[in-house]
Amino acid sequence: MIKILAIISLYLIFTLKDGKFIIGVMALASRANTFSRKTPKSRSSTTSSGAGFAGGGSSSKQKKTVAPNAENRHALSNHRTLPVEFDDIVKDALRNLFSVCREIQASAFYQPPKWADACTIIYRLRQKFRRGIVGIKNGEPLTVIANRNVHRGQVLTLFPIHALGIRNTSDANHGPELIEYNREEDEKLLVKEIESAIRMNIPLDTEEPAYSVFGENEPIELFAMYFPGKQIVPGWLGGVIETATEGEQANCVALPLPGAAPLCVVVSTKDIKEGDEIVQEMRPAENSVQDELKSILEKEYRRNISTLSIQIETALDTANVLGSQANIRGIDHLGPFHRINLDYPGLKQIHRNPDIYAVENFLTADECDRIVAKARPHLSPCLVYKEEGDENSVQDPWRTSTNTNLPRAEVPSVVDKITSLGCCSIEQLEILQVLNYKKGQQFKPHTDGFSGPYSACGFEQSTRLATVFCYLNDVSEGGSTYFPLIDLDIKPKKGRAIIHFPADINMREDKRTLHQGKPAIDEKWLLTTWVWKSKRTDEAYAEWKLPPLSIDII
Repeated sequence: MIKILAIISLYLIFTLKDGKFIIGVMALASRANTFSRKTPKSRSSTTSSGAGFAGGGSSSKQKKTVAPNAENRHALSNHRTLPVEFDDIVKDALRNLFSVCREIQASAFYQPPKWADACTIIYRLRQKFRRGIVGIKNGEPLTVIANRNVHRGQVLTLFPIHALGIRNTSDANHGPELIEYNREEDEKLLVKEIESAIRMNIPLDTEEPAYSVFGENEPIELFAMYFPGKQIVPGWLGGVIETATEGEQANCVALPLPGAAPLCVVVSTKDIKEGDEIVQEMRPAENSVQDELKSILEKEYRRNISTLSIQIETALDTANVLGSQANIRGIDHLGPFHRINLDYPGLKQIHRNPDIYAVENFLTADECDRIVAKARPHLSPCLVYKEEGDENSVQDPWRTSTNTNLPRAEVPSVVDKITSLGCCSIEQLEILQVLNYKKGQQFKPHTDGFSGPYSACGFEQSTRLATVFCYLNDVSEGGSTYFPLIDLDIKPKKGRAIIHFPADINMREDKRTLHQGKPAIDEKWLLTTWVWKSKRTDEAYAEWKLPPLSIDII
């Protein structure tokens, strides 16, 4: 076995196998100071570069780069149990995070996403191995080329994640590690390919959702792994892009996706013409370059990143909030919250701090029945990761129910009730949804809010201030709405509306509102919407674009 270690930003590991070289990359990156789960802090308004795979960021708070220990790679396959060095919240967060990453990569929609499929693999025989990467197609060398013209700062492809891990760096040589991976598919592969696996430290800055769990839990580092033996998936080609040799010009660099780490992208560092070979930067980019590229990503891919970031936050929040009430940050500093109509007929407060209200008979029995009849023929699985103009999506891994969008023009009386109760304009309402839960279907623990301003669901740099939902049928057994942190269990009752506040008016999330739709035993129907701080302005989410459900106007 031959190994060559280049002591620079990226460790290149060449392994001689069957007479051919296989390349692995161990990326080094500095870690920025981040939120502690135990100490209340506000998010920084300044975006630190946070470092990519190719070097340190520009934040003055960043810490010294810590290189993974090369020899420790050989022992990864031995970590099959959870070491006591990691607390339950960190363990659960790692499991949930990998589950989401796996779901995203397995979906039909992300093979490939339209915004990250700017390159293609070609297989061809060469007289010489220029850099030694070997493809999986008949052992032929492969090259990744641009399939269209690409401008500087645009996404070329995504970087696949086949395992996630955390390492306790208190012992620089033998710090314990915990690896989460697909045990059904990759148990043998992990052991077989540990020598050639690409391993990347994932730097976290204060803007990353993952920061809240892993940030200041020193001495923990988060890393991802890619197994070369796995099938290559279009749109996820980051693991097979060749790395520039000494003196060779690179045209791209790998970076964590801003706001959605540990998901990572390969970004062009210069204009690339269709047909040009994609070659990844080996040395760290200048800090100013990294900041510029992240800024372009956040601007041009805001909607795509927002969709992914929501899934990452949900995975982390579930572990973080359920772990211990003591770990909920900033509760004493929350407020004020969105003002509602406290004089609304039948309004009753069912919990204080956090405030949750109920309205019996908010909708009449006739209104409930007509909404169900209107929605029933149009139900489809609850989908996520849907890109405008694309028919392919994936079932939401957190919500197994079916749903349909309800045009507000078909339910003007219902909209009037919601805006009266919520003290909001029509344009502050998210598109109305009707949800149906059959036996066994559920909505796993989640929060409805976001930490800081978000652009999603047709709203720009805003957040959800209030959740309003109404049960559309009586449910004898199962299907209750449960708030685990305050031990509040709400039984579905036809016409009963519930309103709570996932974030305050300063757009700080109230994690105490974590809730779940328990598995249904009897069928459950629900109408839901959210009140946002600002108006819905994105034309992609315009009401006139919604398909009509029926001619019945309620």
